[in-house]
Amino acid sequence: MRIDHVIYGTADLDVAAGRMQAEFALTAVAGGRHDGLGTHNRIVPLGDGSFIELLAVADPDEANDSALGAALMTAIQGGGGLLGWAVAVDDIQPIAARLGIPITSVGRQGRTARLVGVAESLAEPYLPFFIEHDASRPAPPVTSPTRIAWIEVAGDAARLKHWLADAALPVRVVSGPPGLRAFGIGDHELRTSA
Repeated sequence: MRIDHVIYGTADLDVAAGRMQAEFALTAVAGGRHDGLGTHNRIVPLGDGSFIELLAVADPDEANDSALGAALMTAIQGGGGLLGWAVAVDDIQPIAARLGIPITSVGRQGRTARLVGVAESLAEPYLPFFIEHDASRPAPPVTSPTRIAWIEVAGDAARLKHWLADAALPVRVVSGPPGLRAFGIGDHELRTSA
């Protein structure tokens, strides 16, 4: 189990990509449109296989009909920023069985990933969702040797510990309204305005 990616919601992918370049010297690469979610993205690949997902609305009507798209639109109305995070696992079936929740999938440009806990992470935004990538997925080009060094969330520490099955991940829990508060990129951090 490892930190896979952090989602940064934005009204404008170009603006968000520019911010990544200006503030962190990180380059965003083309992503694509998510099947049936009304969203599209760009990816900021990091050196350890993790990435920052810049996520925007591609089709407001379609986004409004999906839980992720609706959450993204609400976040954008509040100015955008950190929306959520994901933990990669090699086999998602045991996670789904342990938590008693279904496996879903997401597709983008012919590639799919299996997910567990997306609804729960949207309802309790300090929780990550779990992702099992398609084994045939090509690795994104590495544009930086840096990595996600740590995650900071506000929420129920005991619930998070149970959710992650005591996995040793660099996550710290702070006080405040539930959510993803910040993450470290090398020697820098990106912090939510909330």
